[in-house]
Amino acid sequence: MRAEIEAVRPRREVALAGPALRSRSRRRRSRPDWFELLVLGAFAAASMWVVALDLHRASVHGLVWTGTDGFYIVDQMQYLAWIREAAKHVLASNLFVLHPTAADYFQPAVAISGGLTALGVPAWLSLLLWKPVAVLAAFYGVRAYARDSLDGIWARRVALVLGLFFGSITILYGSAGVLGDLFPTFLTWGYTFGLLAIALMLFALVVYSRLRDCGERARWMRWTPGLLGTFAALLHPWQGELLIVILIAAELTLWWMRRRRPPLALPAITVIVTGLPLLYYEILGRADPSWKLARVASKHSTFSLPVIALAVLPLLLAAPLAYRERPRSFLALVTRVWPAAALVIYALSASSVSATPLHAFEGITMPLSILAIQGLRRLPFRRLPAWPALAAAAVLAVTVPAMVTELAAARAGVAPAAGNANFITHGEHAALGYLNDDRQPGGVLSRFYLGTVVPAETGRHTFVGDCLWSEPDCPARAQITQMVFDQELPPSAARWFVERIGARFVLADCSSRGDMAAVLAPITASVHRFGCAAVYTLR
Repeated sequence: MRAEIEAVRPRREVALAGPALRSRSRRRRSRPDWFELLVLGAFAAASMWVVALDLHRASVHGLVWTGTDGFYIVDQMQYLAWIREAAKHVLASNLFVLHPTAADYFQPAVAISGGLTALGVPAWLSLLLWKPVAVLAAFYGVRAYARDSLDGIWARRVALVLGLFFGSITILYGSAGVLGDLFPTFLTWGYTFGLLAIALMLFALVVYSRLRDCGERARWMRWTPGLLGTFAALLHPWQGELLIVILIAAELTLWWMRRRRPPLALPAITVIVTGLPLLYYEILGRADPSWKLARVASKHSTFSLPVIALAVLPLLLAAPLAYRERPRSFLALVTRVWPAAALVIYALSASSVSATPLHAFEGITMPLSILAIQGLRRLPFRRLPAWPALAAAAVLAVTVPAMVTELAAARAGVAPAAGNANFITHGEHAALGYLNDDRQPGGVLSRFYLGTVVPAETGRHTFVGDCLWSEPDCPARAQITQMVFDQELPPSAARWFVERIGARFVLADCSSRGDMAAVLAPITASVHRFGCAAVYTLR
């Protein structure tokens, strides 16, 4: 690999490569300094914002917090449902439909949380324990990437801040807002698996690049990038796909620059080992009807490329300047091909092959921040008076407004409201506890918002609760269920519907209208009331 680096480095720099690599190795092992610890503290504090809001609101309003940690409760409840399943038999099935589904989904973090839940830890806590892991992993992943990409302590510090806190306003659903997937702090609010996958991908790219630059001296280390990629792909397959495309593109680019075949062992091992979980997901999406329907339901065509580009516009304006300089290391080459690789995964995910194309751009602020810093360094900013103050102001401008916006949005988004199962009444919580303890098998019919909670709280199937997994015809399921509990159907039609779907229990929430007992009486075996909520066991 030393000969390959010679092709892209000046002769003087190549002559100093050995001492430089040893010096860099010593710096990599150094502990975080005071500035980095402040950044880590700020990132950790921001990650706890939603949890603090939830605990405060639950105590003030006298409600029960369901343990969710994010804007979109259905996603967190989906994770909790998987954990409840993993606590039984490691593999998870789809609990958001009443009919039995195959237990064929394996995810390592879910399996570990399932093991903790089997030992008695509440599912919501076993999920929440991943937050500090993801926060620390993201911090050290961004730090390692910045330290291997940039020279100069303040350049690395700026890259660390931008990598963890960069955010810009874009247009979401016709109004101004921050695109959460591109804002790392947002990912700490309930999307720790995605954040952890980004961190693992960063580590994989750093280790891979170090091996390429050092000539792959340690043969056993060849497996490290692939193993990191495997766990990233299992946690969040988009990051596994992205890792593969980045490395293939970088290796091909280097081959084109040198016109010489590169060593194949490291890239082959990394691509194959990372690709195995992706093959598993592909089989899952084709063989499991629930996953096949969820793939179709998760197409987020709303987030177009112009919306995404606007969300990273400040970085996009400066990043192209860095392409005028030839890459001086393999990681520099990786950084340059990453944006194009993300576009490839975005297009792939928007097709019928995959889903949720926005996830392809998670982590994109890291390479764009590095490129922006390198590009701006080529401009004569240092000649300006008070240029450090101007640089600090620029960093604050692309971090603080987005953070303030997102903190305010979280404050409004997680407030107790009708149909928001972040919080439920004590009666509804007691009814769910009854369903959890009852040994009779069977699924549950409830209003949509409680159906979101039923699998996580009881381990039972529900008729509707998550429109990725309550398929097909999730909107129609939700509408007719709403009509049953609002008693907008004739009693005979409501009873016919309840009998036809095959539910064993009907869970009436505290907002149900009229007397559900009278409607269900002809088909009810028993009724258990919990304040304003009730559980009807059907014959």
